[in-house]
Amino acid sequence: MNKSLSDDWRRHGQEKYLKGAKLIARDYNPYKPGWDHDHCAFCGDTFSMNEGDIKQGYSTIDSYYWICNQCYDDFKDEFEWQIEDMKE
Repeated sequence: MNKSLSDDWRRHGQEKYLKGAKLIARDYNPYKPGWDHDHCAFCGDTFSMNEGDIKQGYSTIDSYYWICNQCYDDFKDEFEWQIEDMKE
């Protein structure tokens, strides 16, 4: 692991639930009806349809966990994420 990432402030045990996860690159969509926002699982930035918030990134297949583009780029090798095609 890159030393600079091993002590990165954004790390807080995500390997327990995101190591090797299948992700989809997509526009933000809420996890469930009535959900109005989500946060990047690493940096905490907000995903929502509100002005100024992140509108695109990576999510787990079920849309429960979201990862912003910067955190995806920073952690993709270590976490060995698999990108899935979105089936509409």
